[in-house]
Amino acid sequence: MKPMRITTILYLLAWFAVPAHAQFTTIAESQAFQEPADGSARILQLKNGNTLFLHYTARNGLAIQLFDSAHRRIDTLPTPTNWAAWKGGNLDAAFETGGNATLFISDREQKHPRMKRLTINGHTGQLQEDSVIADLDKINLRKKRVISASDFLVIKDPWSESYAIWMYFNTEEETDGGYQIVHFGAGHREISRARFKNFDNEVPFQYWDMAVIGEEQLCILGMEEYKTPEKDSTVLKLATLEKGRIFFAFHDLKFPKGLNTVGAFIKYNPHTDQLLLMQAVKEEEKKAARTTTFLATVKLHSMNISYSKEIYLDKVNRKSLEVFGPKEEYAGVPQNIFIKQDGSYAIVFEELDNHVRMMNNIPTVISTVLANVAVVDFNAEGKEVNSWMIPKRQINQGVIMKPFYLKNRENVQEKHNWDDQYKFFTYIPGYILVNDLDEKHKQLERGKQAAIRDISNCHGYFYSLEGEETIPMRDLVFSPEDRQVAMFSIADYDAEKRRLVTLKRTPESRRDVKLVWLNVTPPEKQDGREAMAKGN
Repeated sequence: MKPMRITTILYLLAWFAVPAHAQFTTIAESQAFQEPADGSARILQLKNGNTLFLHYTARNGLAIQLFDSAHRRIDTLPTPTNWAAWKGGNLDAAFETGGNATLFISDREQKHPRMKRLTINGHTGQLQEDSVIADLDKINLRKKRVISASDFLVIKDPWSESYAIWMYFNTEEETDGGYQIVHFGAGHREISRARFKNFDNEVPFQYWDMAVIGEEQLCILGMEEYKTPEKDSTVLKLATLEKGRIFFAFHDLKFPKGLNTVGAFIKYNPHTDQLLLMQAVKEEEKKAARTTTFLATVKLHSMNISYSKEIYLDKVNRKSLEVFGPKEEYAGVPQNIFIKQDGSYAIVFEELDNHVRMMNNIPTVISTVLANVAVVDFNAEGKEVNSWMIPKRQINQGVIMKPFYLKNRENVQEKHNWDDQYKFFTYIPGYILVNDLDEKHKQLERGKQAAIRDISNCHGYFYSLEGEETIPMRDLVFSPEDRQVAMFSIADYDAEKRRLVTLKRTPESRRDVKLVWLNVTPPEKQDGREAMAKGN
C-alpha cells in the first residue's frame, strides 16, 4: 500500500473517532417488549401527540401499541378481525388521515386479490373501520398490457389527506385486462375512479411510480417498451388524470430514448409546483455495468417539461478514489428524493453489489452488499449546493436490493429478515442515521472497509450533513453508556417538532426492544471542528 493511501486511511479512521456535538437527545423510552421476528412494522407520530406502533404478520394479524403525548402506554384491545380468512395477507400501507391511522391489507391467495381498509382511532387505539374496498376477479395474466410490480399499490400525498389505490382490473373482453385507479380525499371520500390503459394498447407499458397531488390530480410515470427483431427500445411517459375526469392524458418526456431503464420515480414539490422525475439507466461496459441517473422537472399547470440532466457525483467520486483506491469510482444508485420545507431537496444514493450464483441452472441470490451512501443537496431552483459520502459496508444474506428501494418503502416496510433491518440506513434533513462499527473495528484493509455480517459490534451513529468536508463527522445517537443499535429503517420523523421515534435494542437482551423518542437539534453550519478538519 502506498504511503499516501496509508495516510488517507489513518486520517479517515481518526475522523471517525472525533465526536460531533450531541444533537440527538433521548427524551423517553417505552417498556421493553419482544422484538418482532417477522412481518411488517410501522411507527406513526400522530398530530394529536400520540405515537402508534403497528406490527402485522399474516399468521397473527395486527398488534398495536399506542402511547400518549407523555409517552405513557394507553390500554388497547386486540382488533376484532378474522385474520384466519386473510392468511395470505400483506400490509401494503399505513399512514395518518384525519387524526387516525389508516391501514391497507391485501390478500392474493388463489389469484383472487382482495384489499381491506382498517381505521384505528388515534386517541383510543380502537378499531373504527374494517371494510373490504376491493374484491377482484381472478387475474388473467395473458390479458395484461400494463406491467406492474403488484396488483395493489397505495400511494399517499405527504402534503395532504389524499391518497390513491392502483389495482388490477379484469374484464370479459379478450384483450382488455388493465388497471384501475381510485383517488380518495379527506375522510376517505372517493374523488375519481378511472381505468388505466396505455395510449397505444398494443405496446406494453411498464408502471414505475405515481404521485398524488391533493384532490386535484394524479400523475403516473411509466415506460413504453418497443420490441423489434433488430433492437428493443423504451420511451418514458407521464400520464395525468385531472379531478373529475375519467381518461388519462399522456405526455412525452424529454429523457433519452432506447436506454436500459432499471427504475424511475416522481415526487411532487408543492413549494415550486413541480414534479421531480428521476430515471436510473444501466449501462453495460466492457468489464462491469454502471448506473447513470437522470433528473427532469415538470411544471404542472403549464405542463412545461424540462430536458433531463445527468447527475454527476464529482466531489463524492474524488473522495472515493482518494480513500478506496484509483479503481474505486463511486457507483451508487439513486434511492430517493427528500423534499424539505423550503422547497430545496436532497437526493440519496447507495452502492449496491448483488451477488448471484447459478444453482441447478437457476440464478440464486446469495447476498447484497449495502455500501457507501452519497447525499446531494439542491436548492429549490435545482442548483447543486453540496454533497457528502458516508462510508459503510454491510452484507445482507439472501436478498437482492435495487435502485429506489427506499422510495418504495415510504408507506410501509417490506417484509425482511429482522436482523437485516438493522443494516439499513435512514435520512432525515441534515442527517444520515446508521448502525455501524466503532473506530476500533471499522478497519480499512487494502482500501476496503470491514464488512458487517452481523450487528454484534455495531452502535447507532449519526452523520451531520454540514460543511464542505466530503466525509462528515459522526457521533453516537445514544449516550456512550448506552451504545445500542436501533431500527432506523422504520423510524418516523416529525419535521415540525424535530422529533424522531424508532425501535432500540435493549442492553439486557438482544431480543427485546423499546420505543425511543429523541429530540433532534439542527446541524450547525460552521464550528471549530470543521475549521480544524480542513484538508479531508
